[in-house]
Amino acid sequence: MAAFNYINIDTEFRTWHIGIMPKKLGLFFMWMVLTPIVLGLSTFLLLTNTARINQIVSTTGSLVAQESKTNTLDGQILGTEIFDMRPYLIASTLQKTVLAPYAAYMVEISDKYGIDYRLIPAIAMKESGGGNKAPKDTYNAWGFENGKTRFDSWEQAIDIVGKTLKVRYVDKGLVTAEQIMPVYAPPAVEAGGKWARDINYFFSKMESFQ
Repeated sequence: MAAFNYINIDTEFRTWHIGIMPKKLGLFFMWMVLTPIVLGLSTFLLLTNTARINQIVSTTGSLVAQESKTNTLDGQILGTEIFDMRPYLIASTLQKTVLAPYAAYMVEISDKYGIDYRLIPAIAMKESGGGNKAPKDTYNAWGFENGKTRFDSWEQAIDIVGKTLKVRYVDKGLVTAEQIMPVYAPPAVEAGGKWARDINYFFSKMESFQ
């Protein structure tokens, strides 16, 4: 009876072992086929993601560099505006006049000809209230030829006035209001020098805003 049971068990084991072998072989061949595919797909995805990450990093770096450049440029412009207060000082003195919008241009012309930036606006305030009382359509706020000189625009007038002050006065050593007055406004000398006092008043007014 015992031998009979042993034979049955051995037969069943062999039957089970023979039945499981095809499954193992199938799994083995499936593994052999799928493994290269999975590895290849993983490598492809890795390379793709790496390239995408590099592109993002590169793009971000370019944007940061561009932003940094923009900030630097803005900083330089802002620094210039804060450092150079002259346009603001002139505009404050010329407020509510037709020449107020040309404050920065007056500074530019003054630098161009190497003259005190206060001369052009101060004389304009003295002679015509900053252009408000200038003869119509003459753009002559500086009393050139008693107001008879006509310019084509405020820009042209400011440029010519700046050049005239440079050539006829500053280059000859006439730089203060008292030195300029006898040539620019001779009658004012006999009248007690009020012209020079008024010019100096506008000079100090521009300085007082600092």
